[in-house]
Amino acid sequence: MKKTAAIIIIALLAFNSAWAQFEKPVRSGVKKTTPPPPPASTNKSTVTDTPTTPVYSLTAVKVKIRTGADNKEYPSNVRVSLGVNGTGMEYAYFVQENLKNEMRSNSDTEFGLEKRGTNLKEITLDALQRAGFRLRINYLANFQLDAWKIEGVTVTIEFRDQNGNLHPGLGQKTITFGNANGFLNGYPGTTTMVCNTDGYFNPLSASIE
Repeated sequence: MKKTAAIIIIALLAFNSAWAQFEKPVRSGVKKTTPPPPPASTNKSTVTDTPTTPVYSLTAVKVKIRTGADNKEYPSNVRVSLGVNGTGMEYAYFVQENLKNEMRSNSDTEFGLEKRGTNLKEITLDALQRAGFRLRINYLANFQLDAWKIEGVTVTIEFRDQNGNLHPGLGQKTITFGNANGFLNGYPGTTTMVCNTDGYFNPLSASIE
């Protein structure tokens, strides 16, 4: 009986040893796996990189005045301004008010205007296409009898968007007022010439006031 019990014990020990040798490599070979990340969202509503609609505004103005047979003498001054037709101080404007130099007889004088009123609305292309622009030439004669003969006015305007790109069709537009003709002299005479366009930038009136 004791011999039989001993044989059984030895057999159990041998079985346990064999099972331990079999189980170890199986367990050591098990690798933990990580679930794959969820696929990237294809929801188009999350896309925020949308193109910006260009807004074109007036960025530069140049004016050329043709002086006729009677020159503008120094130090008589000229103030030239351009803004949206029919408006007051709603929009910014462009101005040049330091033109004391002589403008010789039968010659052209070209100069730029500077933007003023930066706290006001921008002069957009849309605003000008609704109303046109008004150009005012104010003559401040050094003395009343110092007359100045104007025989033509040309205005060149430039439009750019918020990124500085020129408008594809109206980047630069030149308007010639062939009817801008007459004498300006000192106060209380005729001191001002006013030139107007329509919304298509066609030159309309050029009156002396």
